Amino acid sequence: MASSSELQLLDSLPPLTGQARIAALTKLTGVDVQDNDGSDKAVVIVSIVSLAITFVLIVYVWLNRNYRPIRARAVTLCTLMHISSIIWVVGDFQMNGIVRIKGGWKECRIWVVWVRILFSYIYSSLLTLRFFALDRIFNRGKPYSGKAVYVPIAFLFVLFLAYCLTCQLVPEHDISVYVKYFQICQVNDTFRYASIGLMWVPWTISLVLAYFVRNIQSSFNERYETMLILALAYMILIKTTVIHATHPYYIFEKSYRHAETLVDAICTSMVVWVMLVHPVYQSIFHRKEYEKQWIRKLRLEGQADKYTTEAILESTAHRTAFSELEDGEFDHKDPFDTIRMLSQNSKTLTTNFITQPPNSYRPPNVNFENVDVLESDLSLDSNDQQYPRRII
Repeated sequence: MASSSELQLLDSLPPLTGQARIAALTKLTGVDVQDNDGSDKAVVIVSIVSLAITFVLIVYVWLNRNYRPIRARAVTLCTLMHISSIIWVVGDFQMNGIVRIKGGWKECRIWVVWVRILFSYIYSSLLTLRFFALDRIFNRGKPYSGKAVYVPIAFLFVLFLAYCLTCQLVPEHDISVYVKYFQICQVNDTFRYASIGLMWVPWTISLVLAYFVRNIQSSFNERYETMLILALAYMILIKTTVIHATHPYYIFEKSYRHAETLVDAICTSMVVWVMLVHPVYQSIFHRKEYEKQWIRKLRLEGQADKYTTEAILESTAHRTAFSELEDGEFDHKDPFDTIRMLSQNSKTLTTNFITQPPNSYRPPNVNFENVDVLESDLSLDSNDQQYPRRII
């Protein structure tokens, strides 16, 4: 819109109001400028309701985080994503012209760079990390810990923080500046397209990782959830790219500014629901039955080591891998499965089992007569030579 010299001139003029402001903006932009009205307030209400309902879901998940199918669903990651989406959508209210630009909303660069842009990056990066974790655990068979966690986080954090700091250091009119004459925030086109281009980085990485995890063989729907989450994510990305590229003055048109805001609010919430809704539903309506079924599936598929140990087994002194489940059933078809669970459940019990003769430590109804536990089957931890870290 206006250059830096023109902005200085406009700042010296008294601000326009009412129909004079609408007429001047219409002449300047060439679009039919539609001022804020009740429909914009409705967009704010719908967005807040969507985020609030998801917040209730997050609270329920934390209150029931000891329910093992829920605990295995990256509760902390989902919580951080929802916090990021809340801040992102609040930034949308300002950047998309949903609220009137007055008072604290006049700090255009802070709202656009450090609220709208940064937290959309954080949200997309957290989702990328989830895809990375699925690929590392299910495809590569490696634990998601140590450098595997911190290196991707550090890379994305440094990249996006450097970009936002650069935006803060350059002149304000090159990013986003408040134009008092029109009472709007003017966003620089170069900054606009650079920000959208950078947003494609984590989403493109997510797309590649989603391709790698497309054939996950599991009964817990990771493959289908990944595809649905990716579809929602690209709905946000493509919508933003198209609207900003084809309608640079979209903030003056109700349909476009409403779509830009509502799609962000609803789709970011839906992603969290996709990740959590199934175990939450089961915990409400089929709590104990589903948990037993969930554990059985892990055992039958051999996926127990791909989920956190504490989400699968109770590691208390009064309950071992030989204890009966709450329905009184215990799957003892594979004796090595019992040994494997022992190695995950208790150092003391596993050591006792290995060091004592089978006849002196035999669970009921489990036949170990034809099972030879060889020294080569044990991978000893360097910190505890008596504790097998992983058995067969």
